[in-house]
Amino acid sequence: MELKVIRVGNDGEGIAYHQNKPVFIYYAYKNETVRADLSINKRGAYEGELKEIIKPSEYRITPQCPLYGICGGCNLMHIRYQESLYYKKDLMKYLIKKEFGDQDKDILINNTIPSKNIFNYRNQMNIPVRKINNENSIGLFYRGTNQFLPIDQCMIQDDHLNKLAKDILWLMNKKKIEAYDPKTNTGQVVNLAIRTNLEGQMQLTFVLKNQANLTNLIKELLKKNPKVISVYENFVPKYKTNRDLLSGTLKHLAGTEELIMTLENYQFFLTPHAFFQLNTKQAINLYNTIIKKADLKKTDIVLDAYSGVGTIATFLSPHVKEVVAIESIKDAVKAMEKSNQVNQIQNIKPITGDVIKVTEYLKKKFDVMVFDPPRVGLGEKVVNYILKNKPSKIIYVSCDPETLVKDLKGLSKLYQIVSIDPFDMFPQTSHVENIVLLSLKTA
Repeated sequence: MELKVIRVGNDGEGIAYHQNKPVFIYYAYKNETVRADLSINKRGAYEGELKEIIKPSEYRITPQCPLYGICGGCNLMHIRYQESLYYKKDLMKYLIKKEFGDQDKDILINNTIPSKNIFNYRNQMNIPVRKINNENSIGLFYRGTNQFLPIDQCMIQDDHLNKLAKDILWLMNKKKIEAYDPKTNTGQVVNLAIRTNLEGQMQLTFVLKNQANLTNLIKELLKKNPKVISVYENFVPKYKTNRDLLSGTLKHLAGTEELIMTLENYQFFLTPHAFFQLNTKQAINLYNTIIKKADLKKTDIVLDAYSGVGTIATFLSPHVKEVVAIESIKDAVKAMEKSNQVNQIQNIKPITGDVIKVTEYLKKKFDVMVFDPPRVGLGEKVVNYILKNKPSKIIYVSCDPETLVKDLKGLSKLYQIVSIDPFDMFPQTSHVENIVLLSLKTA
């Protein structure tokens, strides 16, 4: 069927219309005329499988990855990079207009801030390992499935990770360590979780479905690649999908317990399950923009909620009187405490617990509140807490545009949305991070 693509959706998919109903066509772009085969997905919506570009967009380019469109890792590699930045700004404009109606004219959405690196920027990858045709293989997954796709090179992950994964595969074959075979439920290694810092040092975690003796493999690996400074295993006997990777029993096997991430002059100490922004250089840009937007005073007392290992709190600390950093994960708080000691920072107060329970217990008046929640956003309870306590300024860092605009609608009862700054943390994909500055409305 021939279709005209009208706009681009939240996941980078082209959207056309058939019988007044939207048709979602992955890898098509706005203003293109395409031929697609229609089907109905599980939600009852039309999906179009792209068969031919009849009239291409002026922004369309040939993707550099030979497996683009098959692998699920990227979804905007078919358009020019500058145009992908416009798309991310336009997405925010569309979502704000949808939620706020005519009030959208009062909300400033700045141009998307580009990433310095548009390839090889990911500092961490979870790389599936499978037994295919009786051979160990590394790879990713087919788009939208848990079906394994053999790949030995990913264009958006740091090259140190690509090389290390291939080295490990070679050593697994040499040492007769078996990849997991989902058909027979045999084999040991199901995933390689690798993280690297700007110095090229790496932390490696073997995710095991069944127990394995990795001693000899690790010994030879550390000789072969001295940049691997930290090695763990994570035993996950109930592994079914990558959602299970953070479960299981984590055990330190070799090297240091932490990987040190250095951002400007600050050091952060990461264990395998610690959250850290995936684009290191762009993260530095993000944190400095937060400082600039917040326009802080030396007398300010700041709440940093969902603080993780304390990156935002650390960047805030020289500019304010005190930062109260609240995080629910104990290991992240321990890492923050170590960072504070090493970085010689005395005005960050790390606390383990729930944001609302801790702040209500403290009964402290905050001048500025900074929120960097997970994809689910703040939710009604936290929004109501903010409206009740009325800080003069809020900085909201979001990785999910849809939950962001929902939370902003709730906050807009008392707050003016001063500006939205989209950040391209994930080039070649439709994902966008946003920094939102809100100020308390005056009577």
